[in-house]
Amino acid sequence: MRLKRRRPVPIDRRKHRRWLLRLTALPTAAGREHRVIDWVTRWVARQAGAVMRADRYGNLLIMRRSRARCSRDGRGPIYFTAHMDHPGFVVQRVLDERMLEAEFRGGVSDRYFKGAAVVLHHEKLPKVRGRVLKLLPGGRRARGQRVRIGFRRPVKAAPGDVLTWDVGPTRVRGDRLAAPACDDLAAVAAALAAFDALGSRASHVRVLLTRAEEVGFVGAIGACRAGTIPRSARVVALECSKSFADSPIGSGPIVRVGDRTSTFDPQLTYWAAQVAGQLATDDPSFRWQRRLMPGGTCEATAYQALGLSATCVCLPLGNYHNMHEKSGRPAAEVISLSDYDALVQMLVAIGKASSAAPLDAPLRKRLRALFVAGQGLLH
Repeated sequence: MRLKRRRPVPIDRRKHRRWLLRLTALPTAAGREHRVIDWVTRWVARQAGAVMRADRYGNLLIMRRSRARCSRDGRGPIYFTAHMDHPGFVVQRVLDERMLEAEFRGGVSDRYFKGAAVVLHHEKLPKVRGRVLKLLPGGRRARGQRVRIGFRRPVKAAPGDVLTWDVGPTRVRGDRLAAPACDDLAAVAAALAAFDALGSRASHVRVLLTRAEEVGFVGAIGACRAGTIPRSARVVALECSKSFADSPIGSGPIVRVGDRTSTFDPQLTYWAAQVAGQLATDDPSFRWQRRLMPGGTCEATAYQALGLSATCVCLPLGNYHNMHEKSGRPAAEVISLSDYDALVQMLVAIGKASSAAPLDAPLRKRLRALFVAGQGLLH
């Protein structure tokens, strides 16, 4: 059964890629997402008809100024969600003008730390390069490792400052984007790009940008506890997920049926796959994948466990969490620009898609037809 076709929505890929490059270059860490929040706040101020509010945990909810309505089938709004943090260091103590202690918030193996080059970001001062001197005894906590970092010259630093791996600037080579933080700022860019392209066409689409995902989905859990996401919502979590041989970079965005921990809402996942399949039918150049991505656990698992209907669409990611597995050294994360463009296109189609029937109506119709054709074999 074909989904209802509608007139294509214009998508400004050049503009949306600019947002991608700017966002993936921003320093961020769990609980210290203020640079991303500031960028998004300025972005919303430039969007006609868009409004934003922060819930009590600092998650950002973006919607149209006109009163949000439900979709045609009476179901709740669609939420595109992404998180604003990335694995990174947060200064805990300044020992002297050339040495400090920091907490690394996120999942990275110990072998990547000792001797690794890092960059200190102290408000508006120039970036300063340093080096991880050691992992501190008993350093692994629930939130991550504790490390000591040294600098060759005196630096200004304060508790709460963010440090990132020194992996170079955001750069493009052919179809590949290498950046300090694709996970999950590329997904933030995609959510905003889809919201921009949809304009007033889909007032039932909202964007939720969460905090502190890398230390246990803290912002997403808070959003559920605060009622930021209504129980009737259909949640499409956006991620950058570790690429494997059967989920290669450059073969399109992925409808993620599950992660390392759980599988996602089957009706919502099926519907997202139907939308992607229709795009591929209408445009043979459109590429997409459908995979179980076991490289990590994403917010869709948390949303599902807390009673919401959730699925995930992700970008295949190289050097997940900045870990270059062959060298054992930190490196820029890598995604495909064509995958990113296709993800925005898919999200726009999801935002537009009519849901006048239950999400799995096409499958139910097919099953009924199969039964009618084959029931004679049972007599």
